[in-house]
Parts: sequence; C-alpha cells; structure tokens
Amino acid sequence: MKLPQLFIVSVIGGIASFSLTQMLANRMPSSFIADTADSLGMLYGTLIFGTGLFAILAALTKDLWHSPDTQIFKTRWIVFLPALVGLVGVLHGYLSMAPYYSALPSDIAVPHNTIWATVTVGALFTIVATAIVFAGRRPDKTRSHACG
Repeated sequence: MKLPQLFIVSVIGGIASFSLTQMLANRMPSSFIADTADSLGMLYGTLIFGTGLFAILAALTKDLWHSPDTQIFKTRWIVFLPALVGLVGVLHGYLSMAPYYSALPSDIAVPHNTIWATVTVGALFTIVATAIVFAGRRPDKTRSHACG
C-alpha cells in the first residue's frame, strides 16, 4: 500500500478505534481507560489514534527503512507524528488553562494529568511504531562500517 492509501485507512481506523475506546469507557466509568479517553477528548483522541495507526501501518509496510536516501527525511518522520500531535495537545491544554489559573482555589491543583494524557498516548504509539521500524531494519551491506 502507498502512503496516501494508508492515510485514508488510518483516518477511518482512528475514528473507529477512538469511538470504540469511548464506548468501552462508558461501560467502565471509573477506570483508567475512561479517564484517559475523557482526558484526550474527541479532537485529540481521534488525531492521536489516527496518526498512531498511520505510523504503525507505515512502519509495517517496511518502506521507511528501504526508501532511497533522498526520501529518508520524507518518510521516517512519520513514526514520530503521534508524539508531535501529543505535544501540540499539551501546548493547547496549558494555553487553554492559562485564564483559569488565578481563579482556581488554592486547595485545587492544576490538572496536569489530563493535560499530559495527549503526549503520553502519542508517545506510546510512537514507541510501538519505532520498535516496528527497528525490528524490520536490515543491515546495509553496501556501506562500510569500519572506522577510518
């Protein structure tokens, strides 16, 4: 499969998998899955699940390590896409909370755990995709590994 086709499959799969996670979270309201799904929200949940699925599927196609040298930077960054979306989610979370910091009572802490959920889930998808890429890598016999 080519990357544009993988992208379309990933968008549909990301929406479906996060919707399934939301349904599972509704069945177990006070669980880790429910807390994480609620912390992600629909926007970042769909984005992270979609980009995570895209990164994993792209890593499974093994085109990332066997691409020509001119295409390396065009393809290998895909595995880091879920973590980047998670970092944008953290930045968005803190900027959204900025007006409310002064209004919080002193005994209520800033909800860091809900803000950092996006980068945590994104990093998990990135770790899986990176592990798949490194597991599929084969040594290049045309290059010399000798020093000097």
